[in-house]
Amino acid sequence: MDYPQLPETQRRKAWVDRIQAAFEIVLISGLISSFLAALPLWVFTGEKTGLLLKDAKFISAFLLIESGITFVLLAILLKAHRESIRSLGVQWDRWKANSMLGLTLIPFLFLVNSGVSFIFRNYLPQYYTEHNPLTDIIHSPQQLALFIVAALVAGGIKEELQRAFILNKFRSYLGGAAAGLVLWSLAFGAGHYVQGIQGIVIAAAYGFLFGLLYLMSGSLIAPIVAHSAYDTLALLGYWLFIGRF
Repeated sequence: MDYPQLPETQRRKAWVDRIQAAFEIVLISGLISSFLAALPLWVFTGEKTGLLLKDAKFISAFLLIESGITFVLLAILLKAHRESIRSLGVQWDRWKANSMLGLTLIPFLFLVNSGVSFIFRNYLPQYYTEHNPLTDIIHSPQQLALFIVAALVAGGIKEELQRAFILNKFRSYLGGAAAGLVLWSLAFGAGHYVQGIQGIVIAAAYGFLFGLLYLMSGSLIAPIVAHSAYDTLALLGYWLFIGRF
């Protein structure tokens, strides 16, 4: 059976839409915002390497500045498309049910962490890291509190808004949400390279689970709650049981 061909103008517009979607994904991916956020820290410290592993204040400042830039870029893109934050799934009509759904994911996140750590410790010991290098720089309750705030803003909110925007672009223009979920999860994991190979794998798995939760629920409340609660519990657990000893 022969299917009708799209008119030339529609095919051309479809390609323009795909190119624009790809450009917007790059724009919101964190490449530009990370560079802009690092600039004032480079100027302040006079150092361009190893910055994020030096001090909890510096990495917290970087995360908050980078998140602020991403929020601005996201607002500009949504306004350009005449869309609101609700289009990404920030809706409060079923917030209790979606919050509970997010909380149910937390045990699985800890299970993933333990499972990946077990595999690396026993089968890939050359890449095994006992502690997250980012949490090792926390040395006081004040630094812990600052780190939790930065994690909530950068992880729980910014990264989930970012993920929703990118998955929606894939769903509409670039081969579907499933392809976007796989590709962005891999990119999300690679973005955690400072945490080593093990950290990359764990972050990629987390990104996949957060994205899957978003696509299944149709709400950003569930992944925001899951991400925020997990980061907070992980940091508190590190401080109470590891960091102080």
